Amino acid sequence: MDLTTPLKIIGFSLLALWLISCAPTKMVWYQEDIPGATMETDVESCRTDPPDDRQLALCMRAKGYLQISQPEAELLAVRSLQVEGLTVEEIVQHLQWDREKVLHYLNENYSLPRSASLGRQPTEVSIKIGKPAVRPLIYELKDHDPLIRSNAVKALGAIGDPRAVEPLIKVLNDKNPLIQRQAAQALGRINDPRALQPLIAVLGDKGRRPYVRMSAAEALGWLQDPETVDSLVVALSDDHWDVRSHAAEALGRIKDPQAVEPLIEALNDRDATVRGNAVDALAKIGDSRALEPLVAALDDKSALVRKKAARALTLIAGEDFIDR
Repeated sequence: MDLTTPLKIIGFSLLALWLISCAPTKMVWYQEDIPGATMETDVESCRTDPPDDRQLALCMRAKGYLQISQPEAELLAVRSLQVEGLTVEEIVQHLQWDREKVLHYLNENYSLPRSASLGRQPTEVSIKIGKPAVRPLIYELKDHDPLIRSNAVKALGAIGDPRAVEPLIKVLNDKNPLIQRQAAQALGRINDPRALQPLIAVLGDKGRRPYVRMSAAEALGWLQDPETVDSLVVALSDDHWDVRSHAAEALGRIKDPQAVEPLIEALNDRDATVRGNAVDALAKIGDSRALEPLVAALDDKSALVRKKAARALTLIAGEDFIDR
């Protein structure tokens, strides 16, 4: 029996599957709340003779369109109708699609293919897509293009899916400090305890750029875990005012009484922003130990700090200091 023929058939079948899987995803023009018929009319009005793809793209973008993958556009169409309250049958009728296709996009476990290239698009699109965008966005955290990585980080932070936590922790060591900063901010927005120790490590790493450590302090404030207090108190003595100011702000979010004395010391910081944030933090904690130092802050050389001190005293003591 000659086995070469079936082997050739299998080989061609595998090749066909590979070609299908590697084929580029079809790109379509998209604009929110624009009917398909209107889009087609706009495309026709932008066409040139002879055809010029670059001119077409410039014309469509001038009309407010984005070029996104077909699965994204179809998903957005279905999900937007769902948000409006339409039933499955009504969505089917409205879009004139097969019911199975609509259910495919309504499946809560649906994920866009990696070929969607979400990082090349405005983050607003990825955020609107939500959870189905998470897997391709995570994949793009390793892209060689810093803009794509940056867009992916920002979108993942806004979507807030816990699947992004571990990948974003790795991005804290991205070669681009700006993306490190965005990763810290994203982890703060997701607010997952797994990010606690990595963010503490970033805050204490003096080899990092100040704006990276500043964002780590901010993120730790959003986590609101008392375990971060000691690290944030140390950061109140940082060489950079922006790190100190965000550490003070974070301590105010956590509202741990252990931070009262260090925040009182911060009322004497050489930077007015740090002093102001320390005042705000003490007001949020509401500890009576801060009353006398806050009264002294009514004579601060900064008008804004004086105003904040009066407001803080009113909140803590219940007495009107505003007009003093």
